[in-house]
Amino acid sequence: MAETRYIILTGTAGSGKSSLAGALKEEIEGQGYSAITVNLDPAALVLPYEPNVDSRNYVDYEGIMREGLGPNGALIAAVDTLALHGEEIAGEIESYQADYAILDTPGQMEVFVYRVGGPALLKSLVKDSPAVNVYLVDALFFRDPLSISSAFSLAGSVFLRLMMPQLNVATKVDLLDPEIRENIIPRLSEDGFLEGLIEDMEGASEQAKYLAIKTVEALRVSGFIQEPLQVSILWRESVLTLFGGIQTILAGGESRKL
Repeated sequence: MAETRYIILTGTAGSGKSSLAGALKEEIEGQGYSAITVNLDPAALVLPYEPNVDSRNYVDYEGIMREGLGPNGALIAAVDTLALHGEEIAGEIESYQADYAILDTPGQMEVFVYRVGGPALLKSLVKDSPAVNVYLVDALFFRDPLSISSAFSLAGSVFLRLMMPQLNVATKVDLLDPEIRENIIPRLSEDGFLEGLIEDMEGASEQAKYLAIKTVEALRVSGFIQEPLQVSILWRESVLTLFGGIQTILAGGESRKL
């Protein structure tokens, strides 16, 4: 029996995790592999795919809210509770004997990634199996240099929290101007390119530009400033390219950092 490989989708709210989960599963199966989707968001109301494994079967988010917690507090409690069911969920995933398991994480990334419950849950699910974190950056972050630098910083922070191979992608790029897709994003790996864009910005304070430049310089030295993959679920070839990048990392254990 082949070992299941894990594709974990993380990113800020609205970055397109759930939409990509469904599209990626379809393309993986189109390549002759078996794949399952795992919803790890117990607060999800509607999903664009039918999850094979669903956290909502293990945790009652609305019931937690009725106990008096607000939406964020309830989600924190739900994720922490979900971590207690890690072995059960892992067993359900393993029962499918799929080639790939796509883990769709909560939209409120800070609740999942930056607290104890989310990383603990992932560890109990993945164990020692090959895994990659696919970190999604909304295309809107690429419309100005300061936002790009903050996206790099957040990507690095997520890597430090999860400590696993990470592939970063720009999502929903069909919404971007061709100038950004063709002449900005492909050049982000060039030494000094992003720093120059930040320096030339009008309307930004010198303090903001200094902080952004120093952040980019530090991340560049660490290897975190690279050209991200550009993906849109409307462009099938881009999803196939993403799957190719995922396969490369899972086969070789290497990380491609934003």
